[in-house]
Amino acid sequence: MLFDIRYALRLLLKSPSFTFITVLIMSCGLALTLYMFSVINTIMFTPLPYPDGKNMVLLNPTVNGVSLSDSGVNFLDYKEIKARNTTLDEVGYFYAERADISDGTKAVSYMAIRNTPEMFSYAGVQPYRGRVLNSEDVQPGATPVAVISYSMWQNYFAGDEQLIGRDVLINGIHTRIVGIMPASFAFPFFHDLWLPSRLDPSQYLMRTGAPEVSVYARLKPGIALDEADRDLSRVMQSLASEYPESNKGLSAQVLTFQENFMGEETMPIFIVMLFAVGFVLVLACCNVGNLLLARTTERSKEIAIRVALGSPSGRLVMQMMWESLFICAFSGVIAVLLAAWGLEITNALLPTFVPNKIPFWWHLSLDNIMIFNALALVIITAVVTSALPAWKITHGNFNDVLRDGTRGAQSRGAGRISRILVTFEVGLSCSILCISALLALLVYQATRADYGVDTQGYLTGQINLNASQYPDDASRIQFYQRLQSSLSTIPGVEKTAITTSAVGQFTVPHQVDIDSSTNNSKDRWSYPLVNDVQVMPGSLVAMGITPVAGREFASSDTQDSQPVVVVSQSFAEQFWPGERDVVGKRLRFRDTNDQRWFTVIGVVPNVIHGRPFSAFRQRVTVYRSLEQISAASLTLVLRAQNPDTLGPALVNAVRQIDSTLSVNQVQTLNQRLARNTAGLHFIANLFMLFGLVAVILAATGIYAVMRNVINQRIQEIGVRMAMGATEGVLLRMLMLQGSKQLLIGLIIGLPLAFFVAPKLTRILGNGHTSFALLFWAVAVMISLIVALAVWLPSRRAIRMSPADAIRYE
Repeated sequence: MLFDIRYALRLLLKSPSFTFITVLIMSCGLALTLYMFSVINTIMFTPLPYPDGKNMVLLNPTVNGVSLSDSGVNFLDYKEIKARNTTLDEVGYFYAERADISDGTKAVSYMAIRNTPEMFSYAGVQPYRGRVLNSEDVQPGATPVAVISYSMWQNYFAGDEQLIGRDVLINGIHTRIVGIMPASFAFPFFHDLWLPSRLDPSQYLMRTGAPEVSVYARLKPGIALDEADRDLSRVMQSLASEYPESNKGLSAQVLTFQENFMGEETMPIFIVMLFAVGFVLVLACCNVGNLLLARTTERSKEIAIRVALGSPSGRLVMQMMWESLFICAFSGVIAVLLAAWGLEITNALLPTFVPNKIPFWWHLSLDNIMIFNALALVIITAVVTSALPAWKITHGNFNDVLRDGTRGAQSRGAGRISRILVTFEVGLSCSILCISALLALLVYQATRADYGVDTQGYLTGQINLNASQYPDDASRIQFYQRLQSSLSTIPGVEKTAITTSAVGQFTVPHQVDIDSSTNNSKDRWSYPLVNDVQVMPGSLVAMGITPVAGREFASSDTQDSQPVVVVSQSFAEQFWPGERDVVGKRLRFRDTNDQRWFTVIGVVPNVIHGRPFSAFRQRVTVYRSLEQISAASLTLVLRAQNPDTLGPALVNAVRQIDSTLSVNQVQTLNQRLARNTAGLHFIANLFMLFGLVAVILAATGIYAVMRNVINQRIQEIGVRMAMGATEGVLLRMLMLQGSKQLLIGLIIGLPLAFFVAPKLTRILGNGHTSFALLFWAVAVMISLIVALAVWLPSRRAIRMSPADAIRYE
């Protein structure tokens, strides 16, 4: 065996160019596979880093089988699920809210979690300092307490060793810090502050008035997700029969934390990416296998002599496998380094993909499992790439080779296999490059999506009004008015807006009913969802949303006047089709406590609130006045010539009115909108990388095989030239051979791309993106690349003189 190892190494060192090319090809395939598998596994499949993390799940509501990924479970439904289910343990809840923290000198906003004490035992993590919440903390009248993250302790409190037991202002309430969690704890997603929840079922006389909460649980031993889904469906069906007005059509499903955060619609994208990178690895294996087969064919005379001298074919096969193993092992080491480097770069990019913070499990690295997977891939690829040379050795007719005067002509069987592999490479590279080009087109469309208004020249920031300082509508409205006046005095500001949702910003949808509707159903889920956006008077025009009919809100639209709304054009077309004037029509919100009828006073152009490639682009919008319907979470919008310079002035204007308020996510509107497509940009760039590598692999594979095939036909070409064949005739003959493989490869690859494309356009586009012309352009480009790969060795062969060609070996 030691001799075989030395022999294989000597052969590789003897042909440095061959070794470099094969190692480079296999390194690309292995590195991309390891990188992509690590990204998808970390984001979607790796269990949470807590005891029994693989069984930790969240409950997600569904309506008539459609997932409500942005909604929680009704609090009263949660109580029933906890009591009636048979497949889940440790069922609890939490809900998020903005919290402004002030120590008297500075105010900062954090995303806080209101939860019961059981959540900490569910995660199984002990505090770093102090204690966690207990049952006394959730009792009415208990001293307000908080548990903070290690990050908050270090960044906001500068690692103060005396912090435990100290009071700070949280949403204007004196709150005692009782615990600090370890550095790795940010449960449930990316949070830094945990406060006790004191929700009481007796507070809610009607089920529709109960708040929505996020429900966590742990699967009982031996229970699968689908089994838990069936059990939840049983519970929700019983609730629907008991409370048809609130629960008819409503059910729930079990999702992992990863699925809940990413959304179920992302799974098809990850599956396509995994298949794409798998195709790249297959291409690399085909390429290296083909090169090794060609190398074995070149050495067939040497092998024939060794067989004639009594060398067993098994020994020769082992030598070939050692050669393949060394190539794949060297490639594996390089691939691990490249993948680790790529993951480090991605870790720096991930925070730009989400509007807040990334979840705590989004840390990409090559752990022990990934290294084990790399080792397994090396062994598998070594076996796959050595299979063809081994077949050549065990099935070669070496008597014919010894009788032949050449150095090793390729047998008909080996030649057919090489041609099949090349055809397969063309098909795979065509499909990958088509999907890559389509994603690039979708990204281009998304980044240049028409949000309905001009997005240049705006600065945005977010604030949250706490319930202690602003407990009612009157106090909030007074704050809005003072803030609007303060913002308008900032030098350089042309217009100001206060809203619950800026352009391209997600807003919580609500259900509406119109006065001319014939829908008399008591089923709360039978009414359509619309974007519900509140704005201050003058804010619509300030954001560029100018009414096309009627008017926008005025200062006279108060809580004492008639409730009014402004609707989008798409709303008017959907609910009052064919009517030219909808001003004076009425609507009401079915799923809120306010059941008053609102009168339409204006119609404005369609504006997208949310990502331009998601379902939000189709959702119609209703605008209401903040002076009639107040809200705690607000987005401030300033219009100016140089908006990126107004950040400090915006923060100062808010603090002049309330020094305890913090302004978050101060950025231009275009910077905010860029986050909507950042993740899509990343996916598209990955696919373009896959496509580029696939085309390079296919081109080099075709070139290497055609060069080998043409080299073995040089004597034939010399004879043809001696008998009068022209260079044009010979070149046409050789090009025709390559075009047959190209045509069959395109016939394989294009249908696969056409099959996947409609699904991607529905997920990431409007479902109407035309891609046929794009795919044919990709096919033409691949044809040119293949033609070049065939033409180069053909040109070299036909330029030889007939005498040199006939003597060529």
